[in-house]
Amino acid sequence: MRKTLLPATLVVLVAITSAPTRGQKGQKDIVGVMPAQVRWFTPTYYTDGRQRAQLYGDSNQGGPWIDRVKIPAGKHVAAHTHPQDELVTVINGTWYVGVGDKYDPAKLEGYPAGSFVLIPAGLSHFVAAQETAVIVQLSGAEKFRTDYVEK
Repeated sequence: MRKTLLPATLVVLVAITSAPTRGQKGQKDIVGVMPAQVRWFTPTYYTDGRQRAQLYGDSNQGGPWIDRVKIPAGKHVAAHTHPQDELVTVINGTWYVGVGDKYDPAKLEGYPAGSFVLIPAGLSHFVAAQETAVIVQLSGAEKFRTDYVEK
């Protein structure tokens, strides 16, 4: 009986570990992603220690998408804009956001885990993680783009 269980166990294990962790439009089964299964990567345009994870769709292509961004403690992102509203949910840590064309720590306002933040399209803003790393979740329905106003 043990010999029969081993191949079946291997098939289930391979199916679980090779299953996609990113949902796709038209999915026919529930896709659940546990925190340890989130696939973090560093896009070439992130040069400051940030990482990104695509949970649903593809923010580089447009259409509905959900991504997460991890910002290391003590890091900030220079002033920038987006051509679309930025919809952000703070998942972990406190995310700091300020308005203006140049990073200014005095203008930062903190949003703890569980907060939702809407940054209107075209508004110059900057963000930071201070005492701890921060994970935020972004979502949208068109290609995500960032235009830096601060060099």
